[in-house]
Amino acid sequence: MSDRVGSAGSVVIPAHDESAVIDRCLQRLDLARGDLEVVVVANACTDDTAERARAHGVTVVETDVPGKANALDLGDAAATTFPRAYLDADITLDADDLRRVLDVVRDGPALAAAPRLHVDVTHSSPVVRAYYKVWTALPYVTDDLIGSGVYVLSAAGRARFGRFPAATGDDTFVRSLFTPGERVGVAGTRFTVHPPRTLEALLAIKTRARFSVAEHAQTSSSGSQAAPASAGRRLLTSPAVWPAVPVYAAVGLLTRLRARRRLAAGTDVAWDRDTTSRPTPTA
Repeated sequence: MSDRVGSAGSVVIPAHDESAVIDRCLQRLDLARGDLEVVVVANACTDDTAERARAHGVTVVETDVPGKANALDLGDAAATTFPRAYLDADITLDADDLRRVLDVVRDGPALAAAPRLHVDVTHSSPVVRAYYKVWTALPYVTDDLIGSGVYVLSAAGRARFGRFPAATGDDTFVRSLFTPGERVGVAGTRFTVHPPRTLEALLAIKTRARFSVAEHAQTSSSGSQAAPASAGRRLLTSPAVWPAVPVYAAVGLLTRLRARRRLAAGTDVAWDRDTTSRPTPTA
């Protein structure tokens, strides 16, 4: 790496058994430019995630302590520069798009930013595709989304909180800290989410997401979610999504009930995640 490491910013990547995707994630960042400080936190891994990350010349922190919050805290402790991106290993994000988002946060006045979301449903079942057709049309996604796998914070934005909360959804927590005027979705950039392929897997990750929202609501009076009325009005003006609304509503009802039961029972779903969208790791 050159002496320009970190001039664009830092990237913290929590990675729990991400052997299948860590190479793809790091290759997309074009590390040969030498302007990114990248920290991969191999979090309670049982595979070769750490070894694969080291082969790319990035900083690797290993811990036996499970939990994404702990991984993010360790990544923060190791990183030295801002703006700072927090990137899930299974997200696809190209180098130029990441650097544009880092530039937006560096130049201000935004304290938090993210690329625009793209959901690749190529390999998903019809019912999963129907769900995401509605979900991606909602104000939560279209109106300056921060989270869902990647967000960038300025030093002032990161100073809004101390340690990451030991809760299920860091995305939900971080989004709640910033008003719409303080967070931006950067036009002309995008990151790609690879959703579940099956209904069963979709229900699992959406239960986790609902759990995160309910968990956050128990500890905070702030709200960054669009009101249901706002979401309803948006859907009414989008006839193309109407045939998929029953699927979205059914998944939403079932996962909300599951999340409430888990929350009431104190069930830990902190690292529940989809595996159907992850490819088989190459040698």
